Amino acid sequence: MRRFLLSFLVIVASLNCFSQSKDFSMAEYNLIALYSKISRFASEEDNVENNKIFMQMLDSVLKIPESFHYSFNDLKMGKVTAPDETFKIFTWFMVHVDGTYETFGLLQRYDKSTNKVKVYKLVDCASSMKDPMMANCTDKYWYGATYYEIRQEKYDGVSTYILLGWRPNTIYTQKKVIETFRFDKKDKPTFGYQIIELKGKGFKKRVVYEYSAKQTMMLRYEKKKKMIVLDHIAASDPRYEGIYEFYGPDFSIDGYKFKQGKLRYSSDIDLHSPRQKFSEYVPEKLKRKKKRAESGL
Repeated sequence: MRRFLLSFLVIVASLNCFSQSKDFSMAEYNLIALYSKISRFASEEDNVENNKIFMQMLDSVLKIPESFHYSFNDLKMGKVTAPDETFKIFTWFMVHVDGTYETFGLLQRYDKSTNKVKVYKLVDCASSMKDPMMANCTDKYWYGATYYEIRQEKYDGVSTYILLGWRPNTIYTQKKVIETFRFDKKDKPTFGYQIIELKGKGFKKRVVYEYSAKQTMMLRYEKKKKMIVLDHIAASDPRYEGIYEFYGPDFSIDGYKFKQGKLRYSSDIDLHSPRQKFSEYVPEKLKRKKKRAESGL
């Protein structure tokens, strides 16, 4: 505990320097050093403590208005910036000793007119949601995901942000997420608007695809088509219907296009070489784990 306290005191002292100089390169360096300590090879106690300190430091940095204009490119975690540059979301995950995952996030909102920021802590409650696709979510009740792409759509004067994310689930399955986000009438961050059409199942507030941890699933925005495109996910054999560790792409492409305030579903999208230059979103930590496994280390 003493070493954690000493680390935190050093961080607090350095933050005072950042706030004065507005140079965030050293802050990023310290964040990277802390983030690298949150590992499946560390003890549960160390991970929890390091993650706590990391979140406190990142929260402190993001509360400095000038940090909004710093890219944090070398901090390899989920980072998305709204196209209208009104907010950013930072997301990451931690694996517990029992093999379960927990996702963490901070939302930084920026007011250009006042040069002020407000930071919201996102609390992952996905494991307790009975119906994740229809849950009303806020910063304090969030379906956690590591976001890697964001779109902004407007209809009738209202902006809706579409977030694409990845969520580790178990050693057998993983998930991809299409999330909807707005600031409500009270200017509070809210996740989950019932605008996503799910084939044969009406409209959902978010869509979650679960599939084998051994497979990859394309989910991205296609500029030429002006739509979200994704692999159609299905069981590898009818016998495995509902057993998601046997789910993966069936080589057909689905899509979602924003029309009159809704994300409308389309099947069998005609894309030339849909997986050309496709790179599955995998957090840097899992890439390193995969490399070690492939090298036999």
